Amino acid sequence: MRNVVFSIGLVISCATCAVPEIVEIPPIPGPPVDWPQFSASTIQGSECPKIDGVYLEPPLIHRLGHDKKYLPIDDLDLYSGYIPFHLADRNDLAENEIGLLNNHFVIRQSNESQFFFLYLNKQTETLVEYRFQSEEGDFQCQDGQMIFPIISYYVMIEGSNLNFQVRNILLKDETGALVIQSTRGPFRGNPAKAERKFMYEFFRYPQANEVGDD
Repeated sequence: MRNVVFSIGLVISCATCAVPEIVEIPPIPGPPVDWPQFSASTIQGSECPKIDGVYLEPPLIHRLGHDKKYLPIDDLDLYSGYIPFHLADRNDLAENEIGLLNNHFVIRQSNESQFFFLYLNKQTETLVEYRFQSEEGDFQCQDGQMIFPIISYYVMIEGSNLNFQVRNILLKDETGALVIQSTRGPFRGNPAKAERKFMYEFFRYPQANEVGDD
């Protein structure tokens, strides 16, 4: 079973210190060189991308930016570090009724207000299903992007600090592949100097039929 640990933003400052400005996260950059363009297609009448499909692991990975030492180790479950499963409603299904393989995952999306993420529990060979709902604050959509709540930290303790923010986004490219885009950088500081410190990560999961797999 995949174990996922998430943290919610926290702000602590010393009484004698001025708190630096909040740094705005830069807009999502374009796709990496040699990757397909991102799709602007949305569910009719909404700003949400249509993300339902069967996708393959592991993803194609591309990273840009400063300071890679905080990045997770690449493995077959990378999406578990970027999709906030702790916000969703979990349902453990009795059996793998759709015959899902352990290098596949499924997204079901009936409308713009919710979607279901399913993967195979490798220990029990049954399915785990997570339901995400926009009304519960699990995500919001803008310009064909599905944006999860920003994770932010600013902690100052005895002269040392932990200072970062992370924004994770789901979208599609023009071939139908699912893309997770993650932007990480400082939460507080000098906005004029902070932009160059941001790290941009891209994870491209092809649709199963893109590589001739049913």
